[in-house]
Amino acid sequence: MAVSFTSLEKEKARRPRNAAERFLARFLVRKGAIEQAFLQLVILLKGDVPVVSALETCAELAGSDLKAALYETAGHVRGGLPLAKALRASMPWIGEIFIGLVEVGEANGSLPQMFTYAAKILLQRRTIRNQVIRAMTYPVLVVLMGLGVGYYVSTVAIPKIVSVMGDPQALPPITKSLLTTSAWLKEHGVWLLAGPALAAAGWMLLRRTPKIGVAADRVALAVPIFGKVGRFSANALFNHTLSMLVASGISVVDALALIRGTISNGWYRLQLERTRQKVMSGRMFSEALRETALRRLSPLTPALVKVGENSGNMDEGLNYAGDYYGEALERRLDLLGKLVEPALIVVVGGMEAYVYISFFMGMAAMNAAAR
Repeated sequence: MAVSFTSLEKEKARRPRNAAERFLARFLVRKGAIEQAFLQLVILLKGDVPVVSALETCAELAGSDLKAALYETAGHVRGGLPLAKALRASMPWIGEIFIGLVEVGEANGSLPQMFTYAAKILLQRRTIRNQVIRAMTYPVLVVLMGLGVGYYVSTVAIPKIVSVMGDPQALPPITKSLLTTSAWLKEHGVWLLAGPALAAAGWMLLRRTPKIGVAADRVALAVPIFGKVGRFSANALFNHTLSMLVASGISVVDALALIRGTISNGWYRLQLERTRQKVMSGRMFSEALRETALRRLSPLTPALVKVGENSGNMDEGLNYAGDYYGEALERRLDLLGKLVEPALIVVVGGMEAYVYISFFMGMAAMNAAAR
């Protein structure tokens, strides 16, 4: 009996994964695919589909790497493991914060709601990341195009033209400086291109050292204009995420422990841990926030948390703070675009003007000498 292609694919996805496949899955599975799987689980679980069947249905709709992980998770659940433990065994790379939400959902019977929170957290991350990427894409492209044109003109076009200009000593100073720059770029230009990439790679390796990484992230938050982009994005993310975790029934101490994995800035993570330690020692959450650098980084949060502590609606206060900082991030990115665009025009335009003025003055000097 012939076996269909679909059946072969399903059988391949169902087989046990080896260590290499489990390791590579964390890099190959897109966050968007995980978000989509969470949303599918919400619909299936609300429709009273058993957990194992829901996982297998999501696996059939997923890409190959996520498909195998979901089938393996379903197998663990079928074998008697709770869903949270099954996820931790098969898909630890989705993040401890989401596994923690699943644990809460299993404990109080609210798995669909917990997967809804998980999908919202991923959506919030994606929204903030896309806002920053959109704001920075245009400036980066303009700089790269300007540098590319300038490099080509200086290293390819200018040397060919110089050969017909006659004695270089008779050329005007600005043209001589262009020729000197052209010669330097022709000899060392590869390092001008590779240097920033190597420096970025070295910096990323240095940032893996905890002390250096935290210090660098702290300095980055103080950089004019760009620092506020980092602050507002981190504030929007941690306030919204903390709001959803608290609303789900997770304690503040556990929520602060889970939320650290969602924040990329090391200085923020350090302050969140210090806040958690103070809450564990008996401080009110609002007091703990005021006793750390979060009082300056996110000044609106302590006040709203204090109101929430008194009214019992802390999650609403945190959500208001997240909305405020999300809107502030949009305004800051808009301002950044308005400031960066004219600056790039001046810099790139100035560079191009320098090349062309040098060239035409050199041609004029050559014509004058030929008369």
